[in-house]
Amino acid sequence: MLGVQMNFDSLVRSLGRESLLVVQSSDALASSVAKSAKEQAERNDAYAYGKPPTPVRLSRPLRTSPAQVLHELGVATTFLTASPLAQVAKHWAHVRYCATLTNARGHLALSRHAEDVVYHHKVTQSEQLGIGLALVVAKAALRELYPDWEFHAVDAEVALKAGFITGVGDVESANNTKKRPDYFLVGHHTSGRRTDFKVVILECKGTHGAKNFAIEQLARASVQVEALRVGGRTPPSLMVASCLARSRITSYVLDPPGDGGLWSGPNRDLDELLRGSPEDQHWQPQQAATAAEDAQEPETAGGAAAAPSGTASPADEDLPPGAPDIFEIPEERRGWFTQVLTRAVAAATLLFAGNSAAARDYATPRQRGDDLSTEQPTLLDLDPPWALSTTTSLRLPNGLRLEGTRYRTPLPDGKVLEVFRGVERRLYRHLADGELGPYLRAAPRTYRKWSQARLDDAVLSLGRDGTALVVRITNDRRG
Repeated sequence: MLGVQMNFDSLVRSLGRESLLVVQSSDALASSVAKSAKEQAERNDAYAYGKPPTPVRLSRPLRTSPAQVLHELGVATTFLTASPLAQVAKHWAHVRYCATLTNARGHLALSRHAEDVVYHHKVTQSEQLGIGLALVVAKAALRELYPDWEFHAVDAEVALKAGFITGVGDVESANNTKKRPDYFLVGHHTSGRRTDFKVVILECKGTHGAKNFAIEQLARASVQVEALRVGGRTPPSLMVASCLARSRITSYVLDPPGDGGLWSGPNRDLDELLRGSPEDQHWQPQQAATAAEDAQEPETAGGAAAAPSGTASPADEDLPPGAPDIFEIPEERRGWFTQVLTRAVAAATLLFAGNSAAARDYATPRQRGDDLSTEQPTLLDLDPPWALSTTTSLRLPNGLRLEGTRYRTPLPDGKVLEVFRGVERRLYRHLADGELGPYLRAAPRTYRKWSQARLDDAVLSLGRDGTALVVRITNDRRG
């Protein structure tokens, strides 16, 4: 029994161990992706609509831990249709994938447990871990590009659903969703009494394959990040494809440029804006008018490692032919879009902490499923018996207090693996009370205060949004 106990203790400790995540971005990579897109456009015109990729400049190595990757994944994937087992499902990413990442000679890598799965499980694994890794990489890149800014991930389907009555969330048009990005990253920066907002598009990819497959994934991503316009301009975007391997994980990232400005004004105007509830709009997406083929034929750089010619993408990965849908936010609705994005941040944060009832108040009628004029599936379909807060308090030995929800599962040695997802107590109170502006301004200060906090008997991952993931082994079987 002692040997089993030591194995699980070692597993938990490894979750918090920082490793080097290899991140690559270069002119040669951008040229290879552009060449791959051009070759694939000869058989599928969808690839002619992509944004021209450019490299990202990262001045220092990126270090992260498995806990941070799973933390980002957990916050980003909180929007699940409610059910009596919703809270268990929301913990599943942490429990299922807690043994998939490890340290291999100082590098973040896939563990032997992660590789020992059949193909269709590998597809899900690479997709899920690809999200967590992409968010870690994207936020690190954005901190270099925009110092002192904070960025929060918003599910693109959640945001678009509030404005567009067709083409979003429609299962029958699932092929169209392959031309949309995964997330919008909404950034904010407060200086004195003013706050600025910007939006960046993010597409996440993951694969157990080699670099040439990641290049094909990035070629597809260059089309997906074209889907949004704000005031007639395309926001900047980040495309991240992570190759998962036992030797090390490598994330390839590119940064198609754009105009990310969203909203700017005094804090008092922001607080008034965010106290309002945005009404659902009834816009319809429009197909891209012309292909961007002429704009994305950069000359191949000398020595560029192009994707192998004739390498076909799997059918379930390929883009459907034709122009992508463009979701246009009118210039005069920038404030509305800021409301939708920031309120989605609040909803995701509260869902991460287990408070579905308070999260529901931040959603629009169509997001909640209250708008019966459309037949689209809902994203926050919370029936009254389940729309209750499951939050509980956790006071940590270092003084940090969290409000959130815990999940316990028994281990073979008679102990219990406990996963706690929560939000720092004061920030949680801001969100539960509808004080979104004060929450956004206070979250960076809270992170700076607690970012160096450590626990002797548990792994603590603290996000810059005030969310926290705690993993520990206890003797307590009480639930």
